Amino acid sequence: MDKQTGLLPLYRNDFVPGFRPPNSHTGLWYEKFCNVWSQQDGAWTLGTDKSRWIESVIGETGDQAGIRELVERMKSMVLRGSGMLLYTKTEGRFVTGLGRSHPVENGFAWHPTLGTAYLPGSSVKGLVRSWAEQWEDSVKPEDVKRIFGCQDRPSTGVGSVIFYDAIPIKQIKLEADVMTPHYGPYYQEGKAPVDWHAPVPIPFLTVAADQPFLFSLAPRRPGEHEKDVKTAMCWLKEALRWMGAGAKTAVGYGRFMVDENKQNEWKQALADQKREQEKQAKLARLARMTPVEREMEEDGYQQDPNRFMEVLAKKWLVRMEEENTPPADRMEIAQRLAEWYQTHRSNHWKKPNLKNEEKIRRIRAVLNGKS
Repeated sequence: MDKQTGLLPLYRNDFVPGFRPPNSHTGLWYEKFCNVWSQQDGAWTLGTDKSRWIESVIGETGDQAGIRELVERMKSMVLRGSGMLLYTKTEGRFVTGLGRSHPVENGFAWHPTLGTAYLPGSSVKGLVRSWAEQWEDSVKPEDVKRIFGCQDRPSTGVGSVIFYDAIPIKQIKLEADVMTPHYGPYYQEGKAPVDWHAPVPIPFLTVAADQPFLFSLAPRRPGEHEKDVKTAMCWLKEALRWMGAGAKTAVGYGRFMVDENKQNEWKQALADQKREQEKQAKLARLARMTPVEREMEEDGYQQDPNRFMEVLAKKWLVRMEEENTPPADRMEIAQRLAEWYQTHRSNHWKKPNLKNEEKIRRIRAVLNGKS
């Protein structure tokens, strides 16, 4: 709203501080504590002070500790849900929430707890769906419906992919920008656009270029929809590159580019985590094994059949037949070797060749109690 009549809007001048308090919520300050009103012709107006109010929030904004915590929680949640992350940077200026109501005429979308710019998940989903429907030639209507859900009945037809809010990775820089419509009476009152209409500069708030944002997708049901997540992620990359997110995309705002360094770090972290999980799973599996099973596993029983084949004759057949080997261990070794042959050399077990005939005879002898 540009003008107010009567009392000064919302707060008295002596109640509102003259500057934004340190460590305050930038969005709350910008939305609720506007204190640069002046009275003209009996009405309260911001007039040319709109730019001054926007300048009260430009610069780096956001709760750094809160942003860092949210990013880590998002990464953890996406990992557990078999999702995908996309690290990006704004290629140019980015505008979010421009259509929201505000005294400076153009609003801004503030994260409710972090006090910084963000892009709601619903906007991300709408962007990707628009790209898929308008620019992907090979996409099928049933794929769109499955991935994004049914627009006619969203409560009964949710999509297979979850689109999370796009959040900044650190404090981001905000800048003031200005638009200058030349034909105000044409847009506001429907009058004919003529040359004598005076241009009216309108300031608005933007996210600066080269600011990092994190986009996140996850399957609705882990184990079932990972392929849909990969498809949606490909569409998201293209949509951010060519269409842009937020407002004023038709004139170049809102383009994002992939931060390859961060993305490679993420892929490396995934690979490291996978290796660690496999290591822990192996250790847990070894802990549940008998001493014979554990030693065989270390010799490549499952993971390296070629290496185990070499160890089999030199070590395990010998131990299986040694007199000081306990009978229970001898039988367990024979059973494990028979299982190995049936799994990794099944044709040799059924019809041994000259190289394996003697080995298999010795194993069968123990199994049959003849040794």
